[in-house]
Amino acid sequence: MTEQQPEDIATESVVRADDAVQGEQSQRDSDREWFFNLEVHEEAVRHGWRPFHHDGLRVVRGRGFPDVAMFRQHPETGQFEMLVAELKRDEYSEFGEGQEDWLEAFKQMGITTKVWLGNNQDHRHEMYSIIENGTSGHESVTRLDTQVSTSPIPFDFSVVMGNTIESIEGKEITTGDKSQLRRMAPANPDSAAFWRIMSQRGISRNADIKKWGLIIHGIALMSHNSAAHNPGIRIGRALYEGNGNNMPFYSNDRLATLLSARGDTLRRLLARLFRMLGTHGCAFNWRDMAWFILNEGYNEERADQAKIEIARAYYQAERRNS
Repeated sequence: MTEQQPEDIATESVVRADDAVQGEQSQRDSDREWFFNLEVHEEAVRHGWRPFHHDGLRVVRGRGFPDVAMFRQHPETGQFEMLVAELKRDEYSEFGEGQEDWLEAFKQMGITTKVWLGNNQDHRHEMYSIIENGTSGHESVTRLDTQVSTSPIPFDFSVVMGNTIESIEGKEITTGDKSQLRRMAPANPDSAAFWRIMSQRGISRNADIKKWGLIIHGIALMSHNSAAHNPGIRIGRALYEGNGNNMPFYSNDRLATLLSARGDTLRRLLARLFRMLGTHGCAFNWRDMAWFILNEGYNEERADQAKIEIARAYYQAERRNS
């Protein structure tokens, strides 16, 4: 038996490390597709559809059978309708053996047939529309749409945010890394910890670096003295109650200025706010804050709704405390 040379051992270690990273990525991809399947089926049941899907019987149901096959009696017209759909994680997914044949067969039978990508916002909007309102007016699709989603928001937003918060508040990164995240300029992030989180936590390939820089910077600032994320505390309530004094922590005038700001001005005001809240050990629901930041300048309707929620929670807290 020949003795392994040090360079051979090092090479094997690198290969094992690469295999481990690829395995973790594959598991994350599988989880995202599974969550997308679950989301579609739960939405379908909520709107009266009867779906069929069983992962454990692939041989019985036929190789390549679509992920979704369901029917319902339309609640308004009384007509029966059927929907068949193949669900893919993203534009880099590929059809498996027999999948296109099944889709084409259903299409030829006059059944509405779709291919939906979980990371494509247009696909998700269509999916929700069909499930709620019915298949009427929608043409069948049996080919994989390779158009890349331009949405800056991950399709599994809640999962990504949960992982990001856990990374910063937990023990995954060092105290020195957290200090770098607090010191970095959100508009020009230069921390290695920032890029590690961006690459490992499922954040979109077309992510807005300035916005994610602000989100990660803000979580790091607010987790300096205590936890930054508290899902039970709305943003507006935290702005009013702050550290528990009877006087408003964040004044009416400051709130009005914040909610009327846009773009770089809004991000500068938020960065100051996060630092102030972190100094006093305050927390709020960071999923709501990240949703607001990501939609500002991208989906103004959602951003305005987020602003209304912040104001509503603020003035509700004011009434309670008065």
